[in-house]
Amino acid sequence: MENIKYYDLTLSQNVMYFALKYSPKKNIVNIGTVLWIEEEIDIDLLEKALYKSIWRMDALRLRLKKVDGVIKQYVSTEEPKKVKIVDFTNLSKEQIDKKLTSWTGISFKYKDLELYDITIIKAKDNLTGVYVKVNHVAMDAWGLTVFIKDVMDVYAAMRDNKELPKPPAPFIPLLESDLAYKDSKKFKKDEEFGKEYFKEAPKYSTVNEKYIGKKYRPTSLRVKSKLKVITLESEKVEKINEFCRENRLSPQSVFLLGSQLYLYKLNNSDEALVNNVLARRSGAAAKTAGRMLINILEFVIKCPYDLSFLDACNKIMIEQAKLFRHGDYPYQNVVDFIQKNAGIKTGNFTDLSFTYQAAKVGSENMFKGKIQNYSNGSSGISIYLTIMDVLGSGNLDFMFEYNLALANEEIVDKFYEQMIKGIEIGIASPNKTLREIIREL
Repeated sequence: MENIKYYDLTLSQNVMYFALKYSPKKNIVNIGTVLWIEEEIDIDLLEKALYKSIWRMDALRLRLKKVDGVIKQYVSTEEPKKVKIVDFTNLSKEQIDKKLTSWTGISFKYKDLELYDITIIKAKDNLTGVYVKVNHVAMDAWGLTVFIKDVMDVYAAMRDNKELPKPPAPFIPLLESDLAYKDSKKFKKDEEFGKEYFKEAPKYSTVNEKYIGKKYRPTSLRVKSKLKVITLESEKVEKINEFCRENRLSPQSVFLLGSQLYLYKLNNSDEALVNNVLARRSGAAAKTAGRMLINILEFVIKCPYDLSFLDACNKIMIEQAKLFRHGDYPYQNVVDFIQKNAGIKTGNFTDLSFTYQAAKVGSENMFKGKIQNYSNGSSGISIYLTIMDVLGSGNLDFMFEYNLALANEEIVDKFYEQMIKGIEIGIASPNKTLREIIREL
């Protein structure tokens, strides 16, 4: 009988397993993505490449199992599950998108079973799609990007009769390192930092006018959500990138400040809390591995109104870097600190989660195509904003997943419009104060 090695869930995985365990909708941890390829593809060869890439990525073969009453994980050595091939050439792109959104909303039976689904899609106009759905406990968006890159590289090598590329880094050593962290000195230092950082409960900041002035927002059990994607054109993106290069800033700090300008205006406060998602991929192995590595960091952004736009960007970048140094500390522990200091058992102090997704496919064997993400239909957060350009098109997709009980499309549109307007005013006049910029919004 096969000797299976079981591992505890890591601190990052526990963030998602907590959501999986307690959310009324188990699809809340699904990620659905398609690589749409706009060139001639050998479907049979693509299927073989997918099987090879699944074998090359141990994180994709993760399974969960309850052992002595505790959820553990292991890497399956069974043959990969069947890659489905569907012919949707009789459907419009809108009809296909509707189907894929529906697929993404279907929950996994996650105990002792595969945590992924892969489908090859034949569509009109010689369009081929590779749809991948994963359980967030096993994989994050960066890991999914690593997998897509590997599929492209393996397919190209097989097509051209070349040696297969170097496989993605194994995740087991990273997992073991994560598990060792819980008993390390660094864990204790990170805990001390968290307790000091949140010795006072942060101010609640909302995107919804009906919650303005509240001390916090009660947790909602209504999780139905929608996804809206707004694309910022490459010309505007390049202006922002040029400003960042000239001033040695990270684009993330500029976009964070843009979001804060609207929150500050709406809440009449120069302080806001943001759920800032950290990729936790600082090392070479982490960057080229699959698996779930993200953590959610509660980032208190205080930028006095009399700060200039440029100084505020620098302040955010410096303070974010300090917070990131403690980015391994468990999110749930931090939430417990905040709620204890606020004297409540449940509640939220922000309506915004923010991810600036730096991962790019970065393959020499780039297909002509695009990445498209699909909503799972569930979110416990008012607005979860992800900013990304996985294929390096020069455009940036602003993906707003919003909870229908807490936000609506009008709120999302206003948020985006004010965010970009504030950034454009700031990069045109970086010495303007935040007060002056807010007056123009």
